[in-house]
Amino acid sequence: MSSSRRFLTAALAVTTSTMFVVAAQPAAAAAQPGLDAAYSARAAAAGSARTLTLTITNSDTPTAVPFAFALTLPQNFTRPSAPTTTCATATLLVTPPGGRTTTVTGTLAAAEASCTIVIPVTSAVQGNSATCADDIENLTGLTPPARCASIYFEEASAS
Repeated sequence: MSSSRRFLTAALAVTTSTMFVVAAQPAAAAAQPGLDAAYSARAAAAGSARTLTLTITNSDTPTAVPFAFALTLPQNFTRPSAPTTTCATATLLVTPPGGRTTTVTGTLAAAEASCTIVIPVTSAVQGNSATCADDIENLTGLTPPARCASIYFEEASAS
């Protein structure tokens, strides 16, 4: 066999063997459902009742998602009534009874795009209060709120 023919045969063998190398792509994880918080007003009179709404959104997850968390309200808040939920399987526990911490556990169904937990709040003290990701403990199955929710309670001025 001539040297040029041996070279061509060797070059084809190298080229052929490298053509079949394929890089595997990493699998993309499904987005985890999120938790958002919002007050019903930006400002309110001290002593008036407002609500803090926690929304669980399940936009990209095709399966049911178990979730849990505990939220402690700001120090100056009281709850004029019990929290409620639209989450079909959620359980709400307020500790101590009538207290500032609400523990939530449940499962967001695959077909359930979102659900809410509504916590009535009031404050007799003037000032701005915020509910942020740091106020949520033992968060499981959800991403924390991306931003803080805030409300300003204002005492009535003397006329």
